[in-house]
Amino acid sequence: MRTLTCLTPVILLLPMIGCQSSTDERLVEMAKEHAARQAETQRQMTDLQKQVAEGSRKLVESDAKARQDLTALQHELRSDQAEIHRGHDQLEAERREMAGQRYRDPIIAAILTDVGVVLACLLPLIVCIYLLWSVRHPGESDSAVAELLVQELVATEPRLLLPDSSIARLERQAADPELGDRPGS
Repeated sequence: MRTLTCLTPVILLLPMIGCQSSTDERLVEMAKEHAARQAETQRQMTDLQKQVAEGSRKLVESDAKARQDLTALQHELRSDQAEIHRGHDQLEAERREMAGQRYRDPIIAAILTDVGVVLACLLPLIVCIYLLWSVRHPGESDSAVAELLVQELVATEPRLLLPDSSIARLERQAADPELGDRPGS
């Protein structure tokens, strides 16, 4: 086994030693091909790196734009939330006002009803007090009415009272109701 391990490199080197001139040309050709391949690989790697750099630049630009859009959306969201909060506060204030009004309205209605009942009860009392006061303190109007009535009674042709014939007719009708139904009586 040991001999086989030692012989393997020798076996591999023997074909190269025997054909040295053709091997050199092949080696040169292989080296040229290898150099050409490596140059092509380098060029492809350079192109690939350029593409990666361009893609990275576009990625950074799109990330920056996305961040700007996100910032704008967050600002808009905050302003919308502030608007909603203002609307909520206004709605809450209106709700409180309506609750207070619902509390006050029945109280005011009860007070007005009570005041109306008290005034309705006091009105006859006020009228009685006025009548008692006017009886105790006759004013100028009472004396003027009394004087007018005296003049009317004393006058030969009264203007306000009915003439004597009308008074007599009314007295007869009161005594005999059937006479009042006939025309010309």
